[in-house]
Amino acid sequence: MLRKTIYSIPFFRRTISKIPLRISLPLLFTAPVIGVVIVLSAIAFLAAQSTVNDLMEQNIGQIQDRIEERLDDLLKVPDRVQQISANLLREGWLDLQNLRSWRKTLFEQIQTFSELSSITWGGADGSSVGIARVPGKNGYQFTIKDKETADKRYEFVCDVNGEMEKEPVASIFYDPRDRPWYKAAIKAGKSTWTDPYTRADRDGPGIELALGYAKPIIDRQGKMIGVMNAELRLGDIALFLEQLSVGRTGKAFLIDHRGRLIATSSGVLLTDSGNYPVIASTAADKQIAAAATRLENEFESYGAIEGRYQLKLDINKQPYLMRISPSEHETGLTWIIAILVPESDFLADIKTGRSQNIKIGGLAVLITLLFGIVMAVISIWPMMDLLAFVDLIQKGNFKQELKLEYSTEFVKLSKQMNAMAAGLRDRMRLRNSLVLAQEVQQNLLPSDMPEIKGLDITGHATYCDETGGDYFDFLRIAGQPDTTAAIAVGDVVGHGVAAAMLMATARGILRSRCRTPGTLADLLTHLNALLEEDTGDDRFMTMLLMTVDAKRKVMCWATAGHDPPIVYDPATDHFSDINGNGMSLGVVKGVVYREQLFTDVQPGQVMVAFTDGLWEAFNKDGEMFGKDRVRNLVRRFANLSAAGISEQINAELLRFLGAKNPDDDLTYVIVKVM
Repeated sequence: MLRKTIYSIPFFRRTISKIPLRISLPLLFTAPVIGVVIVLSAIAFLAAQSTVNDLMEQNIGQIQDRIEERLDDLLKVPDRVQQISANLLREGWLDLQNLRSWRKTLFEQIQTFSELSSITWGGADGSSVGIARVPGKNGYQFTIKDKETADKRYEFVCDVNGEMEKEPVASIFYDPRDRPWYKAAIKAGKSTWTDPYTRADRDGPGIELALGYAKPIIDRQGKMIGVMNAELRLGDIALFLEQLSVGRTGKAFLIDHRGRLIATSSGVLLTDSGNYPVIASTAADKQIAAAATRLENEFESYGAIEGRYQLKLDINKQPYLMRISPSEHETGLTWIIAILVPESDFLADIKTGRSQNIKIGGLAVLITLLFGIVMAVISIWPMMDLLAFVDLIQKGNFKQELKLEYSTEFVKLSKQMNAMAAGLRDRMRLRNSLVLAQEVQQNLLPSDMPEIKGLDITGHATYCDETGGDYFDFLRIAGQPDTTAAIAVGDVVGHGVAAAMLMATARGILRSRCRTPGTLADLLTHLNALLEEDTGDDRFMTMLLMTVDAKRKVMCWATAGHDPPIVYDPATDHFSDINGNGMSLGVVKGVVYREQLFTDVQPGQVMVAFTDGLWEAFNKDGEMFGKDRVRNLVRRFANLSAAGISEQINAELLRFLGAKNPDDDLTYVIVKVM
């Protein structure tokens, strides 16, 4: 009643509408400001040091957890490589009589396991083969010692695709049996970590330390035939530590049980003058040396550190907090993780912030004390009108207009809110249209999979927008027997409504042409002729047509700028080389396409036709899913049904993308021969 009486006075109404919001709004919070300033000031005085300790412990704990997780992931890699290599040797996939044939396998392994610096085989007869990353360069080094090289090991340069230069760039006298990793594996009689050693391909200034995980390989007769070594550079571990933020000036470092410095975040040299691992207490970094000395005095040995410890120490009269813990890996390697942070990194911010808060709080109390309560009540009124308007918008009433005549800012806000409501009304209409378009396009995709005796078929399509340009279909081509599955997979450049319209057009043309007998090449030629007349220079599509005859055991395909299908035979663990290409549809007039034939169709084979949205998917780190990952998934799950393989591919893609949405449409069709 009071509000209605006051607001009905025209003079009062005009006066309030002229008061700027920058004046009235701060007054709204007068009373809370007074209480908050008093309470926070008291808490700041009582809990400052406790806050510093909590912040330091949380920060250090998070860093320690990150280091442990990274080490766990890193140290698992060599063991996985060893298991793979041992299985390949036992199954005869790696030929001991032809070490040069290992190059492709080793190259695939070092590309897959990017954490490794090298993978090396040392035979019991002194032969050797390996591949290593070239530090600081975009390439690899393939090394070989066999009957052709006599007592020397030849070194060849490989590019990023694994292609090797014909002539070696260097040769050295070399016997793998003299290397530390070979001796360590023979002595242990099982997979073991070596002591840090200098890399065989580096000498002089810039010596690099490496750590090997070596495994003796036993053949089926129980004879030791050699040692496989997977190598990690300690410099790579140090690089990870350098990228961590340890307070402002804090440091992280790793020490082994003999007190040797393994890696640091400060970039300090890890070797002494004799190129041996430096003892942590003698490191060039004075803070790390002082911390290591304290540990040596606190514990009888580094092996006595069995849990997490937190120590306080003074270095150059400055207080530090140090936390240590052993990192015991399942492969048998144990290092000590140490985090060293000065208290000043956190205390300075606390003191500065506390002082500023007191000054600002006192000033705010003095300014707002006289006018706060009255103006706060007045400021609530436009908020109530605004809430009522928003509630109407939420219920779908976009026709209601808002009038806030309390201040110049609120008058402007009224106009903007009314414009927003009109915009929302238009967007809702557009949204409904897109939903309808999405339903129409989904109905264009096959709802049921073909049921053909001898074939197990499934298809999948996911769009990154409401509509997209990817397409797959199961065709009925006149003249084709019932034992034949005819499949189309297409990809329109771009995505969205325009791509969906071109996809729908192509689908209609293709299905219409299928009523007349003809080859797959005839279908593409006809489709290109019609699309070229209606598409511009920036709009085209690729397409793959393929047929699989379950009775005749043959596959035919024709492609218009699209990747050929993947064909995998689990009986031989072999991917067939399916080649072929053609001009994309709608680009050039008069193109004649060519049909190709694959006659080696066998039971158990898996054929996958897909668009580039699958293998060109990128995760948040910029890593691409890749065709090799697709092939590996097909290999791993070839024993499943076509639908089962599809589920595994989708699950792996979701895991790979994480929280990131796909950037492109992705579509694929899987055919498994029964």
